[in-house]
Amino acid sequence: MAAVPLCSSLQPAAFELFVPGRLCIFGEHSDWAGAMRKYNHTLTPGCTIVVGTEQGLHAHVAALAEPLLRLHSTRDDGTSLEIELPLEASALAQEAQRGGFWSYAAGTAYRLLVDFSVGGLAIDNHKTTLPLKKGLSSSAALCVLVARAFNRAYGLKLTTRGEMQYAYEGERMTPSQCGKMDQACAFGRTPVLMTYDGDVLGVQGAAVGAALHLVLVDLAASKDTVIILEQLQAAFPHPATQEQRACVELLGPINANVTQRAVQLMAAGDVAALGALMTEAQAHFTARAAPLCPSQLTSPVLHSVLSHPPIQQHVYGGKGVGSQGDGTAQLLCRDAAAQAEVCRIITQDFGMHCMPFTVPPTPGCNGTAAASQAGAAAAHLQANAAAAATAPEDANAIRANGTESIAAPSDSSDGAGGLQQQLVQALQCVKRKQAELAFAQLRLAEIEAAVQAAGAQHTGLVTAVGCI
Repeated sequence: MAAVPLCSSLQPAAFELFVPGRLCIFGEHSDWAGAMRKYNHTLTPGCTIVVGTEQGLHAHVAALAEPLLRLHSTRDDGTSLEIELPLEASALAQEAQRGGFWSYAAGTAYRLLVDFSVGGLAIDNHKTTLPLKKGLSSSAALCVLVARAFNRAYGLKLTTRGEMQYAYEGERMTPSQCGKMDQACAFGRTPVLMTYDGDVLGVQGAAVGAALHLVLVDLAASKDTVIILEQLQAAFPHPATQEQRACVELLGPINANVTQRAVQLMAAGDVAALGALMTEAQAHFTARAAPLCPSQLTSPVLHSVLSHPPIQQHVYGGKGVGSQGDGTAQLLCRDAAAQAEVCRIITQDFGMHCMPFTVPPTPGCNGTAAASQAGAAAAHLQANAAAAATAPEDANAIRANGTESIAAPSDSSDGAGGLQQQLVQALQCVKRKQAELAFAQLRLAEIEAAVQAAGAQHTGLVTAVGCI
């Protein structure tokens, strides 16, 4: 006999939902890397700048009297898929662990069923404008869609952060071991800065001083996010080789520095410098991440688009999207006219689909004032930078876990070689402290940017962020 659900539907018989994809403007992969701090506190917390896309999943939702999860999806290419699953923990868990298109929905439904004993639900994703497997978090959007559908149908009273958490736990039941960044699509079109310190997730609004005219290019190629995650995550939490240490540095101190600068440039409305920073970030990623996963991250199609000569006069810079690879490219254009011209050139020369995407300025945001506040916040924090570190290290302890060694000078060191080793160790210690300072500066900068933007954001979006 089927179990009687503890939650009864509190919503009208049917309702509509829309969940966007998400664009990671800066910081890809640092979400799961920052989460690894719970296993190795010497790692640097992660940070990303994320915004919801105009494209997404449109769905018609209805509660069911029967204990069933009935799913239908019309994908972006017009093809349709459907499945009906019994609303039973074992069946949902099995479907999630199997992988495949429906695994994400099944995993999320499983988590909600276990915690809330929800009743049946029909979700008809009747329109999809979000490209699948292109680095725009189509899988996370589906997880958020399922979490939000159950939340509203059965009055679970989950906050936006609560929906994100169940979507994250649902996706983690599948073979895709994502981080928490992808579920930021739950916040809609509000740009947010997210930080990841072990299990602690921070979210703040990110001020935008001038419109960002982006073009998202579907590279019409392929990538495997599961392989990318597996091979990059092998470097964490304790890197064992020089290549792995380079990846840890990329997703730690380098990313913290780049993202801190991006927050300030966005607030100031310095779009040209922000574009140059995108190009710099891509160069760092190519040099330090691609060697760990050459089959997916060599990305010849991505680089051919980013370096295409006819578009250079129209763009400030660009980079890969999401898990990177030959999925999607983002190009930051000089203005709306340049955005249209880039779309025309890419379509004509490569036959690729382009999605113009503009992030509007934060209403009421004074770019100069916001940048000044961010800079002042960073300077103010310098005296207290050590407070950003979670636990001090013993200066005489050498890490035996494969990361760079940091130790006090040894009495056994003698001659030029010993002095050189001492200098190397001291420089490494300085680099780590600089990384801690960069992250501390970022945290205060994000708070200042959020204060600048909060009063002018739409009431519903402010409420969503305020629930955090």
